[in-house]
Amino acid sequence: MRALMALCALIASPVLAAGFPTSADDQLIQEGRPLLAREHPDVMKHMARNDGFGGPSSPAIARAMLSDAPELIAEARRKMVIEPQGPGLWLIRFPYVNVAVIETRDSLVLFDSGYAAIGPVLREVLPTLSKKPLKTIILSHTHVDHSYGARTLVQQTPRPTVIASAEMQQAIATDLRLGGSIGRYNNQPLALQPTSLSEVVVPDVTFEGRRTFHIGGEDITLIHAPGETEDQIWMWLPKRKTIVTADYVQGFLPNAGNGKRMQRYVEEWAAALHEMAALKPERVLPMHGAAMQGSTQISQTLTTYASALDYIVNQTVARLNAGDRKDSIAASIDWPERFAKDPLLDPQYNRPEDIARMVMKRWTGWWDDVPSHLAALPFEAEAQEAVRLAGGVDALDLRARALLPTQPMLAARLADWAYFGASDNPKALRLAIDVYLARLSEPNMPVQEGLIYFDMASKARAKLAHLENAAAH
Repeated sequence: MRALMALCALIASPVLAAGFPTSADDQLIQEGRPLLAREHPDVMKHMARNDGFGGPSSPAIARAMLSDAPELIAEARRKMVIEPQGPGLWLIRFPYVNVAVIETRDSLVLFDSGYAAIGPVLREVLPTLSKKPLKTIILSHTHVDHSYGARTLVQQTPRPTVIASAEMQQAIATDLRLGGSIGRYNNQPLALQPTSLSEVVVPDVTFEGRRTFHIGGEDITLIHAPGETEDQIWMWLPKRKTIVTADYVQGFLPNAGNGKRMQRYVEEWAAALHEMAALKPERVLPMHGAAMQGSTQISQTLTTYASALDYIVNQTVARLNAGDRKDSIAASIDWPERFAKDPLLDPQYNRPEDIARMVMKRWTGWWDDVPSHLAALPFEAEAQEAVRLAGGVDALDLRARALLPTQPMLAARLADWAYFGASDNPKALRLAIDVYLARLSEPNMPVQEGLIYFDMASKARAKLAHLENAAAH
C-alpha cells in the first residue's frame, strides 16, 4: 500500500487530469496518411516490409496496442501460434510479441502478457494448455506490448500475483506523466493513453538486483538489467536450462538506439547478453522472434549481439574521449563486415549509428558540439534564412532534386529548410513529399526512421490539400 501511495504522488499533475490534447501536427499527420496511402500504394508496401518485430504483422493491432476492441482480440486470436517448448513450457506467439507459459506443480506462471488485446485471448487459451490456475504474472518491463494484456488477467478470481523489478513503479509513473509524448512517438492514439493508476497494472511484488522465487516446486530466477527500459528483467529456469530473454533478443540488430524512445542502456544490455551466454542455456524463449535451441547456437547468437553492442559502445566512448564532434562520430561509425553481413544484425529498426547516438545521449549533455546550436533558436528561423540565402524555394527545390539520387540525406536537409522556411509554398510541400517518399523507399530503410519520413510526407501532403482547397474556393 505504501508503494502504491508513493506511485500516486509521483504521477499527480494537472496535465494528467486534462488528458493529452491533439496538436496541429497530429491532425496534419492523420489527414495526410490516408491521402498518401491512396496516391502511393507502393509506400505502404515499404512501410510493412520489416513490420512484425520478429513475428507476424497486423496493421490494425499496430495502430492501437492499448485497445482490447473485439476486432483486435479476434485478430490476435486468429494469428496466434502456440509452440510447445518441452513438458509444461509454451511460447505463445502473436503479432509483434510473444508470451511464455510455465506449468509448475500447482499453477501456471506467465512471463509477460502482451498488448491489451492479448489479455482476453490468454484468458481463453491458458485453460486449454493446463487445468492448473494462473497464479503468477511476471512482467519484464512497462512497454505496452508486454504489460497491458495483464489488465484483463488480474480481473480473475483469485487474482494472480504480479511480479516485476522495483524500478517498474517509477517507470509506470513516468509513462503516465509523459503519455502524450509516448503516444505520439509510438504512433498510438492519444485517447487510449492511460492517465491514472486505475488503467495500468501495478506489481504486487517487486525485487532489486536478482531474486529466485520458488513457485510450485520450480526455481525461477529473475535478473534486473536495464536494457530497452530501466526496469527490464529476464528469467532463468535452471531445471529446464531455459532463459526467457524479454527484449534483450529480438532477431535483428537490437533496437537499442531508437531516436523516438526514452534512454536505452546499451552497456547493460550487452552485459546481460554476456551473462545469459555464460549460463550455457539449452533453450531461449525471446519475447520477439523465434525460440532457439542448442547451447552452441544459442551461445554464438547471444555473444554476437553482445559483441556488436560492445563494439559500438567502445568506439563511441573512445571517440568522445578523443574530442571528436558528436555528429561526426555518428555519421562515420566503423561497422565491420563481419557485423554488416551477419543476418542476426540486420538493421531492421535502427542503425549502428543510432545506437552510438544513444550512448552519447547517456554520457554527455544535449549539446551537439556545434557552437551556434547551444543557444535555443526555432528551426523555422534558420530555415527561413536558408530559403533567402538560396534565392527562394525554386533554388532549393532544384538543388534538392539534383542531390536526391546520390546524396539523399543532404537532399532531405534541404527539403526540411523548404518545408519549415516556407510551409505555405506548394513547391516546398511537394518537395518534402517527394524527398521523404523517396527516402522511405530506399532498400533496407529501418522501420522507425521510415515512420518519421512517412509522417513528414503526411504533414506536407495535408498542408498541400489545405492550400489546394483554399485556392478552389
